[in-house]
Amino acid sequence: MKMSCLTKSVAALAILSTFNAAALPKCADATWMEINYAKPQLPDSGYRNGLNRFITWLPSFHMIHDVVVATGNTATLTAKFDYGAVAHKDLEYETVRFYIRGEQDSQWQFLSEKVTNSDGKAFVTIPALPAGQYRIYAGVPADGSGTEGFVTVVDPNTPAVLFDIDGTLTLSDEEAIGDYSGIDRADARDGAYSLVRRYMDLGYQPLYLTARVYWYAKGTRSWLDWLGLPEGILRTTMSNETSMYRTAEYKIDQINRFKAQGLNIVRAYGNAKTDAEAFIKAGIGSQNSFTIGEDAGHFGTTAILSDGYFDHISQYVDDFSQAQCE
Repeated sequence: MKMSCLTKSVAALAILSTFNAAALPKCADATWMEINYAKPQLPDSGYRNGLNRFITWLPSFHMIHDVVVATGNTATLTAKFDYGAVAHKDLEYETVRFYIRGEQDSQWQFLSEKVTNSDGKAFVTIPALPAGQYRIYAGVPADGSGTEGFVTVVDPNTPAVLFDIDGTLTLSDEEAIGDYSGIDRADARDGAYSLVRRYMDLGYQPLYLTARVYWYAKGTRSWLDWLGLPEGILRTTMSNETSMYRTAEYKIDQINRFKAQGLNIVRAYGNAKTDAEAFIKAGIGSQNSFTIGEDAGHFGTTAILSDGYFDHISQYVDDFSQAQCE
């Protein structure tokens, strides 16, 4: 039986990983995360559901819900497809194609073809993979649109630093509105870029955990790229209800899920009371949980008293230990 390119690649890397079982966890590769690859070539096909042709002229807000998974485990990835900045009409019962690309790959590899459900979602199983970051592309052959996300496979105790976005990396929560509408780019807090980049230089995996609802994912990835930061791992909520009314519970749950898969979140940054509550209740610790803005220091977190991060970087980050990874 012939092995597919993906199967061969996975098998070879799995063999190599057995020789490194006792080694330190793999460091995040910032250079690879920052490369913008051309999207894979989708086949030229018509609509499976003819009614969808009446919505695909609208701007797309497709997204992939980034996944963190421990080495040796499979994972189920969710992609959501919708159109229209106001209506957000789901792409129902339409064919979509998934592709994967690892750091070692010279091109995209076909993963699977699926059909969206009534909620515009499609699900694909990611095989057990060696540690590293993998890009996933999900495309709609009928109109050529698509979206990209990440699957991050981690060894135990992979070091990471968590960042909220609105009011933490941006100046305020309201900045997201202009960014989403395309009217204006959200302004970053002074030193936000340097803060994330400094931790990356030390070898830490960047992890972005936001209460923005899923249709902000496209703009959020674009904003991170505009700021000059790799996307790393981005998690948004999947509903307005969660975003508006269950933020702390959502973030506690997500942090615990990340930790259960092997991420060692050594520090976290936020601005809201819900961020502070989540960081402390999820066990990150008061000395490693930093909050900025009018609620700085809430719930026992360590307050950043200035409006930017440059003083904080010099006092708390420049002498921080190098990540224990290789």
